[in-house]
Amino acid sequence: MTSDVTSDIVPEIKRMVLDLCKQRKWDWSSHIEGVVHYAKLLAEKLGADVEICEVSAWLHDIYKLKDSKQKDHHIMGADEAVKILEEFNYPSDKISQVKHCILTHSSDKVYIPQSKEAKIIASADALSLLDEFLNLAHYVYNIKGYSVEEGRKELVKRYRGYLFKLNYVPEAKEMAKPKADALIEFLGNEVGG
Repeated sequence: MTSDVTSDIVPEIKRMVLDLCKQRKWDWSSHIEGVVHYAKLLAEKLGADVEICEVSAWLHDIYKLKDSKQKDHHIMGADEAVKILEEFNYPSDKISQVKHCILTHSSDKVYIPQSKEAKIIASADALSLLDEFLNLAHYVYNIKGYSVEEGRKELVKRYRGYLFKLNYVPEAKEMAKPKADALIEFLGNEVGG
């Protein structure tokens, strides 16, 4: 599982992550592939490190895939990503950058993205989640078992956090505007508040 050429790890990490997605009761692969898509797109557009963004995108929910009940998946996931990347002999400076991206990708206000790459991963996560409304609604109502009103409140809370993360990258916020406006109209104005 080790590699001296860093670009060689992407297909192996992708395979590992997609295999974990298949093992879950609730397939999350479309979300992760969406994050990878948006991360690479934004990295190229903004002149960020595409490799760091792509590796971080594949691994950003690694702990959620291993333990779906974990609330602090960004904290545990950052440590898990370090272990995985060390097995690949990934350079320590790059591991540190990926760890920061994963640690700061969630809506946790304690861990704020500082690097351009971390801001891109947080925004790419939000963009992908805007694409995943039906998948997220399925999770809230069918997997978690919320009532209609409880589920709406949960979706409002989640989308409020996702929309906040778009503030890190104005280009991402602009890309998301039509979907964000539709969600605000559908779920209620408090999403945008």
